[in-house]
Amino acid sequence: MRNPMRRIAYVGAADRNVAEALREYGYKLESVSGHSVVGMARELYRMKPAVVHSRKNHLSSGVVAKFLDVPLLVQAGREDLCTTTAHAARMASRTLCGAASVREALINLGAPPASTCVLRSMIDVHDDLRAAQIFPPMLDPAIRWVVAASPCDGPDRGHQDLLLAFLSLARSRPKLKLLIAGEGSEARKLRAQAEQAGMLSRVVVHGISLQQLPAVFSRAVAVIGPSRSGNSPDPIPEALAVGAPVVATAIGSHPTWIREGRTGWLVPPRAPAALAARLAQVIDDPELARKVGEQARQAALEIATPRAVAQELARCYAAVGRVPALHTGISFPGRSLQRA
Repeated sequence: MRNPMRRIAYVGAADRNVAEALREYGYKLESVSGHSVVGMARELYRMKPAVVHSRKNHLSSGVVAKFLDVPLLVQAGREDLCTTTAHAARMASRTLCGAASVREALINLGAPPASTCVLRSMIDVHDDLRAAQIFPPMLDPAIRWVVAASPCDGPDRGHQDLLLAFLSLARSRPKLKLLIAGEGSEARKLRAQAEQAGMLSRVVVHGISLQQLPAVFSRAVAVIGPSRSGNSPDPIPEALAVGAPVVATAIGSHPTWIREGRTGWLVPPRAPAALAARLAQVIDDPELARKVGEQARQAALEIATPRAVAQELARCYAAVGRVPALHTGISFPGRSLQRA
């Protein structure tokens, strides 16, 4: 006998194609209004979903899901970065971000790192490509920029390795500059090392807004993911989505995001010499860099298809979903008492 469809209460406007693809995995998305807490509670009590998937009204969804003992999955984008979303994330079984930069920002606002995850298929590739058309004011078009974008909050980020690799290349390439687009406890140390090497004017350590990341990535001669640890994600998926040439360490999720030599390049972690050698190849062969970047962009579009999104969501639902313990003694006010 075929298993019944497991219901997912979706707070927000679900993509019809994703919803249809999810049926193949045994899940049925049912839209729920998030404007009234009482109305949402009534709908969920009647529906008895396996999971509440909140794309909008995160805090209201969290309150109702906790009250009815239903697992909560929060989906957050750049437009959701606020303390309210971070508070909802603390009530959620899992919080999904399409971009590592969004995850970092949510964690800084108080979201729990252990349950705040990156799902690459959720990157809005088309939105990032539109944002990439805006030239970022901090970049001089006459300069060739090597870019890394992650907080300077510890040695595991690998910025020291990147700085050493850059310094070994920079003297023979006078138009090359390094932008480490992040701030943190290591930023001062990185600037001091650049100054000691006489390269302070060519090494910029400065945070940039999330809205400017696509434009910065799209104009970089190379985007570097120098992490030493898989627990320190960097926004490589965003760079791949806009067709940037990417060189990353072969740790964490990087090998699953990058096909060596086709959509980017992988180097060993903690190996500045290997990073410098690969970076030199990418910088000195712009035609190769353009070709690989274009293949990366096409791969990002494939990963963001409805079927790919549905597959990743189904895995999340299976991991957190269960039949909630709804108490039959609960009663809710009539419709006349609902707030608009």
